[in-house]
Amino acid sequence: MTLINLKDLSFAQIDELTAAMGQPKFRAKQIRDWLYAKNGIDIAAMSNLPKDFREHLAATHTAAGLAATAKRAAQDGTIKYLFALDDGLTVETVYIPEEKRKTVCVSTQVGCKFKCAFCATGTMGFSRNLRPSEILNQVIEARRGAGEVTNVVFMGMGEPLDNFAAVTQALEILHSPEGFNIGARRITVSTVGLPEQIDQLGKTGIKANLAISLHAADDAVRSRLMPVNRKYPVAAVMKACSRYPLQHGRVITMEVILFDGVNDRPEDVQALIKALRAVKAKVNLIRFNMVAGAEFRPSPREKTEQFQKALMAAGIDCTIRISRGGEIEAACGQLKTAFS
Repeated sequence: MTLINLKDLSFAQIDELTAAMGQPKFRAKQIRDWLYAKNGIDIAAMSNLPKDFREHLAATHTAAGLAATAKRAAQDGTIKYLFALDDGLTVETVYIPEEKRKTVCVSTQVGCKFKCAFCATGTMGFSRNLRPSEILNQVIEARRGAGEVTNVVFMGMGEPLDNFAAVTQALEILHSPEGFNIGARRITVSTVGLPEQIDQLGKTGIKANLAISLHAADDAVRSRLMPVNRKYPVAAVMKACSRYPLQHGRVITMEVILFDGVNDRPEDVQALIKALRAVKAKVNLIRFNMVAGAEFRPSPREKTEQFQKALMAAGIDCTIRISRGGEIEAACGQLKTAFS
């Protein structure tokens, strides 16, 4: 019999499970505390639960974590983990420590369907979605191995909104006071721009930050970089963003990796300015991290800075992201389950 991981259950399902086993309501809260506050991976270690209840629970369920089969550390403290899943597949997770934040970049799929031309993950093809437990366990194992986690970004392998049910369940548990208790402003979901799922996410009431992997506002250029643009062109993505319910003072982040001579030209800046007129957004410019086989080269620093100045002159908040983990292939677009 295959055991069910308790971290695959919603809070309501844990409530139902403990009630069905004849336990008082507070037992469900105790289980959640072990799973998410205490990084639990073993039902037998849940010492404030009655022994017979633990044995009954362990007969059908597990709290197992993920096994780190490889680990690499960069000089800046960034750590990349290769985690083995129970079917033999693997995913990568990145821990990024900074002075004021400790961020885990989680994967949501094994591989990816969307084949962006600059992304190593896209060259893997797609194997399957991750379960909620496999997403949440990436955070738990980072806490167990590296320490405190203050921020979580859904920017690892895969497209988060293509695994909608598991990702939204994980988001709710990450934010809940009975889960990881991470503030909504410290959780970010990045998407290639799936309009229907963006609308769905807005209707859930989940207040996580939304980031769009945009990279170009000209349809011809974006389609070259991101095949998904042929189905969901820039205008459709921007309309979905304009409908997205934002908390007071919040904006959507537009992620733009700049490639030399491809999307860093003056006309590319103007197209982006025009596209963002109806959207509350800021722009995050990202240096291209080299990927084997990619036809592109990073935009020179001076052109990146000119791009930033042009956006800011148009009244659009724009930052240049400091890349982390490039030396261990842990930076944006480099994740692929091939440790070396």
